[in-house]
Amino acid sequence: MQAITDIGQAVIRAGGREIFLNPSFLAISRLGSPEEIVEIFVTVHAGHYPQHRISDKAVMKGVLAHCFAEMAVAAAAVVQACAGEKLKDVIGSFAVTSKGKLSYRPGAIPFSDVLELARHLIRHGVMGDQPPEEFAEKKGEYSSRFDARSFVYTAVAHLGMSEADAWNMTMTSFRAAMNAKYPPKEKAKIPTQKKYDEAMDWAEKMLARDAQRNGLH
Repeated sequence: MQAITDIGQAVIRAGGREIFLNPSFLAISRLGSPEEIVEIFVTVHAGHYPQHRISDKAVMKGVLAHCFAEMAVAAAAVVQACAGEKLKDVIGSFAVTSKGKLSYRPGAIPFSDVLELARHLIRHGVMGDQPPEEFAEKKGEYSSRFDARSFVYTAVAHLGMSEADAWNMTMTSFRAAMNAKYPPKEKAKIPTQKKYDEAMDWAEKMLARDAQRNGLH
């Protein structure tokens, strides 16, 4: 069904079609404003689920149903943003009803695959793939926004890339290129390093929140 690369790109093979997905800075920016991108990242990783169980079972059931609906819609939006063509027939059609429930028309692949792809894509598009221990000494502050332009301009200024090529990078490929060109001691010389560290610290916090709620979706 899918082939996933180590820089975050993926391929869906379904119904005789082969669809390439690239969680580039350009694709991630299609999800909305810098603040909306943060919210979608959190939602796709179930970070919007309630932290505590609600004693009223009926209310809790309704809340979880609404949270699941929002997660499904966000996941579909991420996969669609990373594609160069319409995907409703492949991933399905998702919407949250006025009652807060999911309206879902299945596509060629199951929702579990859509969610797996979305989490893979937005992780590589927003935070990149880096061993957790490399974050151990980070002291960046939580950021409620993710502005892809800052990374694009950093790639243009410090990696010598064209703006078009920079917009086509994933965060994973961006970080690999920056790490190759600038060893740890050299990174302090990069003007945008503080924003870079803050964005990475934010993404790591979101994944930690997801891990704590892993049993809720």
